[in-house]
Amino acid sequence: MVDQFNFKKMINGFLSVQMEDQLHLHLEQCAFDLGFRQFAMGHHVDLSGPPQDAIRITNYHPAWIERSLGEGYFVYDPVHLASTRTAMGFLWSDVPTMIRLTQKQKIILDAARPYGLSEGYTIPVHVPGEYRGTCSFGGDSLERLRPNALPIANMIGTYAFEAARRIMRTRRGIPEGLDALPQLTERQRDSLVLVARGKGDPEIGVLLGISAATAHEHVENVRRAYGNAQRPLLIARALFDGQISFSEVFGR
Repeated sequence: MVDQFNFKKMINGFLSVQMEDQLHLHLEQCAFDLGFRQFAMGHHVDLSGPPQDAIRITNYHPAWIERSLGEGYFVYDPVHLASTRTAMGFLWSDVPTMIRLTQKQKIILDAARPYGLSEGYTIPVHVPGEYRGTCSFGGDSLERLRPNALPIANMIGTYAFEAARRIMRTRRGIPEGLDALPQLTERQRDSLVLVARGKGDPEIGVLLGISAATAHEHVENVRRAYGNAQRPLLIARALFDGQISFSEVFGR
């Protein structure tokens, strides 16, 4: 049941991984826990010669990866194209309603089915100044998914991608110290903690003794400091950066 899903363990796992293989194992376990069998997370780049800083982690069937690379499917991937039209997660079966599929793209969707990728769910991840990316979960069908698996998948995809970004930054020697962090005021940080607890602007205003409009302004200023990140991604990045703590969000 969904109430048995351990959110704290899931998030803490992404916060603590240090190596790509650790991230792979944790993301795979999260996918299995939701009822998916396969996953792929990565930047949308030329996979025949990807940049060194590109993220690519997957447990897709090796034969499907080989075929995709050999046929150049990544260039025409309809799921990747659909992900540029929305900031929300979406089912692969909804892709034909999001973009006008070419014959080549229809072939790609059909070709994936024998490899256990008949249906899936994709979470777009757009970080300003970086390659576009996605985190996808797939399987033969959605019948074995736990209740509310898709909203949980949204959260998993966001945290997994941020964990991968941190690993790649460390690998490239990009500093993670205080100088690299957005500088937040005390009120902005208080608002950020409440956003992480699931509070909306009116609730934040009441809890901080300010108007909803002022609360909204504080949150928007934090978002701008993080490159206009949407709130779910904002929370993940702030946790990874250490701007807010796990205990502040979950109360322990």
